[in-house]
Amino acid sequence: MVDTCEPSVCSWSEDGETFVVKNTETFEKVVIPQFFKHNKFTSFVRQLNFYGFRKIKYCDTIKIDAKLEAETANFWRFRHE
Repeated sequence: MVDTCEPSVCSWSEDGETFVVKNTETFEKVVIPQFFKHNKFTSFVRQLNFYGFRKIKYCDTIKIDAKLEAETANFWRFRHE
């Protein structure tokens, strides 16, 4: 699923341990309906949680670059436990 997305919408991290949804609106409208019977991001997140994926909280990341922090503030990053 993530592999079929445009990198500007969703992509794997460099180490392959996490994936990031960068544009939730496009992800809802374009990607989710290709794989599920719904198009709600919240429902997708609920399914991820059921299968052991957890959102990485924003405070869990290192805040070094204020500009990068502002650009990525709306990103959703997930990892598998």
